Amino acid sequence: MTEDFNDKTLVVTGAAGALGNAISKRFVEAGICRLALVDLDEQALQQRASELKAFVGDGNLEVEVVVVNVTDHDAVQERYAAIAQRFGRIDIAVNNAGIVAPSARIHNVKPEDFRRVLDVNLMGIFNCMKASLSLMRSSGGGAIINTASVAGFTGWSHSSPYNASKAAVIQLTKTAAMEYAKEGIRVNCVSPGTFVTSFHANMAEGAMDGVLARHPLGRFGQTDEIASAYVYLAGRSSQWITGTNLVIDGGMSIG
Repeated sequence: MTEDFNDKTLVVTGAAGALGNAISKRFVEAGICRLALVDLDEQALQQRASELKAFVGDGNLEVEVVVVNVTDHDAVQERYAAIAQRFGRIDIAVNNAGIVAPSARIHNVKPEDFRRVLDVNLMGIFNCMKASLSLMRSSGGGAIINTASVAGFTGWSHSSPYNASKAAVIQLTKTAAMEYAKEGIRVNCVSPGTFVTSFHANMAEGAMDGVLARHPLGRFGQTDEIASAYVYLAGRSSQWITGTNLVIDGGMSIG
């Protein structure tokens, strides 16, 4: 897979988190040579950058840490333009930043919580897509992969803000794929099921048993398994794929 990403520039948002880190590492393993890590947590980003450089060793990898709030439209446009100026172009954009709201039924959801989730999960992806599309149109094309979720098309109680935001991401992905296909830009999304993060380590024993039971393969996913889907959708093997929602969920959504 190295030949797919030689001399390519990748931008990953939500790069300080578990999935964002796994995505970045998988692309580095596949040969990406220019990488912009985007998040709000500068300390975590610097740690991720150091780990990736150590992983490559003497390999050819340039990493830029970009601290920006994806909900800030103008700041995103400015920072993406700066990334393109430094690296020459943006070839692959992974829009992965996202949050969840406190668990509640709809009549108990606070409006500010609903808006906050939409701002990050939907408007944040819109802002980053807009910045990436503008740059890719002028450089001959590229690939955009958004992080959606099985929650965007299946039923999940007590999580209406998250569900609504991820459903919108899937539709936004399809619209962008239609609008920019003729300009050589492919737009897809990945919908993960439940995967293991450090968050689950702090939960009471048995707290996730009900969720686990919804996965026919009998286990939760690993971040590196999900990350491989992003690499596939960005690479040469998927050149005839756009507007798709690639579901990686251990069979959860087939029930």
